[in-house]
Amino acid sequence: MRVWRKLQLCLLMGAATWPVAVLSQDCEFNEENGEVSTCDLVMDVTAFHRSPWKTGSGSTYLWQGGVKEDAQGSSSGGYVLATVTDMARKEAWMVTSPAPTTGPEGRCVTFAYFIGQLGVESMEVLLITYDSDDPTQAITNTSIPLNFRPTTLWRRRQTTGGDWRQAAITYSTGQKHSIVFSASPDASYIRYRGFVAVDDIIFNSGPCENECLFDQDFCSWNNALNDDEDDFDWSLGWSSGKRGTGPAKDQASSLDPHVKTGGYAYIDSEAPRLSGETARLVSDVLQPREEPLCFHFWVNMHGGGLGTLRLLDTPINEVNATTVLWQVNPDSTSGTDLWYACQQTVAIDQETQLVLEASVGSVGAGDISLDSFRFTQGPCPSQPSGTSLSWGDCTFVGGTCKWQVPARSPYDCAFLSRVSGGHYDPPGHTESWFHFTDMYMKFDLNCYTNQPRERAAMVSPEIKEDSGAFCLSFWVYMFTNVASQRHVGALQVVLMYPNRNVTVWRLQNKQHSHWNYAQVPVPASPNPVKVGIEGVQGPKVMGMIGVDDVTVFSSSQCPVVPGSASVEEADCTFDHDFCHWKIEDHTADELDSDTWHLPRENRLLKDHTFNADGGGFAYLFSFRSKKESRISSPKLAENTPYCLSFWFSEIYQDEDAELSIARVREGEEEVVWSVKQEDLTDPPVSDQSPEWRYGQVLLESQPSEYQVVIHGKVYDSSWAVDDITFFPDRTNCKVVPRKVQPATDDA
Repeated sequence: MRVWRKLQLCLLMGAATWPVAVLSQDCEFNEENGEVSTCDLVMDVTAFHRSPWKTGSGSTYLWQGGVKEDAQGSSSGGYVLATVTDMARKEAWMVTSPAPTTGPEGRCVTFAYFIGQLGVESMEVLLITYDSDDPTQAITNTSIPLNFRPTTLWRRRQTTGGDWRQAAITYSTGQKHSIVFSASPDASYIRYRGFVAVDDIIFNSGPCENECLFDQDFCSWNNALNDDEDDFDWSLGWSSGKRGTGPAKDQASSLDPHVKTGGYAYIDSEAPRLSGETARLVSDVLQPREEPLCFHFWVNMHGGGLGTLRLLDTPINEVNATTVLWQVNPDSTSGTDLWYACQQTVAIDQETQLVLEASVGSVGAGDISLDSFRFTQGPCPSQPSGTSLSWGDCTFVGGTCKWQVPARSPYDCAFLSRVSGGHYDPPGHTESWFHFTDMYMKFDLNCYTNQPRERAAMVSPEIKEDSGAFCLSFWVYMFTNVASQRHVGALQVVLMYPNRNVTVWRLQNKQHSHWNYAQVPVPASPNPVKVGIEGVQGPKVMGMIGVDDVTVFSSSQCPVVPGSASVEEADCTFDHDFCHWKIEDHTADELDSDTWHLPRENRLLKDHTFNADGGGFAYLFSFRSKKESRISSPKLAENTPYCLSFWFSEIYQDEDAELSIARVREGEEEVVWSVKQEDLTDPPVSDQSPEWRYGQVLLESQPSEYQVVIHGKVYDSSWAVDDITFFPDRTNCKVVPRKVQPATDDA
């Protein structure tokens, strides 16, 4: 039996030619005679002592669960599903009919899958091999014992985010076998109606595209064609003929003693090799793509005189542009006969090839071996820890890598710490086919030592000047167990320059109850810079902000994800200061009460961002004296329209109170939004608590840079402003409130 784990989108690296399907379990779950066909799949799994899957379609999804459309986007198309209710607190299985050996070429199974809502713990694809002489008869006749052995090929714990996803798995075995689609309920959410759905199952002979088991040949990988690129070739092996060097078994059989088949690729360090000589294994040409890939592979470095193994990125059309993506040195390995799971992000902006380059250490004293290649969609932290040349990759399983975190007291709760999932905390994001303790970084929102808007950060090492641009990706979990509380806190990415900090990404308050993917570009800088991932405390609440699987990679394609986390330089939540806004015509301390300032305390008004006490907004106050104060934004880009949104509040009755917004360009000022307190609906009275009001105005595109000025006038009251946000290129932006001046006819 030979197994290999694989998750990728079909046609992952360009066009592919799939061989003819070889198994009768292919199924698109089309309707036949008014019923969804299950082809030759085994739906009655009584013999396996599991719960069964069932058929579904868009016409029944509200009635019995499932998806509104099948994987082809048809509301009338069929699929199969397993709901938490049907699982009856145990795994649900759907099984392919027993099939003979795959042969050394192996097989590729592709399918579409959908994981929805909270009740699902995981979805798995298993390879089961049979010890029974006639497993087909034992499956249909439960009086006959059915002996089988399962091995996990693929596992997914995270929701698919409301979309169908594609998966492909390569496997091989020398025994009678079946493929099992398995779904497990989550005991923590057993009362919810979660489900797993599968569609478009297709089996093909041979490995999936760009995968390799090395059971028969090098697949789509080749030894370097030019003699001047390396000194010798990689070889294929089944077992080492030498003690003390090379693997005794391939990767899969080393994990399962019942596995009897499988090969690997290796370099032979015996003479006539010389120390320092290299061998290169080269991929097919990889086509440019917007989203990066994760390259997974297994490495065995056995011996006492090992060389170095490197993963190189070699663009086709650029001479001398080779980049070292990943490297493991002999002093970082134990030299024992163990297979290590490895992975590295590969961003493909142009036609390129990957190269695995191994060098000879001491002649005959150590062989380097490779096995089980696969690609998955999206970036991943490099593994093992320390193999990447980037400054930030980390799964947090073995530590915080290069990220520095504040020291914690053993006697107090810590706002930021490294934790594992537990009764109150969700499990981490790191996917694995093995049972292990996953760890991640947690900002504890219930830590009693913290006050609203307090913050802590995990900080990267210093990035040298002129290091180029990077894409920073990570996974975020923001939640609270209090259903009525949406104010949680914030997570932000801050670039820490020598003289200033710049927030480039911010997500705040309650999000979906699962891990969410995030990414943000880190621009090239002529000065040294550090990157901080910073948590901001909201009100006290049972909940947390989690960060996991940080990855750093070079890519020209790095849009901000999610889009709502995008930050403009002029945005400000006034958590701790005025951000990049300035108080005009005032050189004294910003807390001077004669100007816009940040109140240390205001018993009548909580901030809008977190609904928390203790300030957190810009405030202009007067008691029976006329006061005016202006704050001006940093410069806004030319030729870009903005929708400016903000929240404002007024305290006490004051018919002279006025708040306005003006655009200032080349010395000329134009008021674009203005309101008097007397014109507002339900103005404040002395015995009422003030409320936050929403404001919005379109800032039309200008031919040159300009600034925005917020001008407050008060006599016997106050204005408060919070959560200023600029949305670039959003022209659908009506004036709010409608009675403000100047108002457009269509406002």
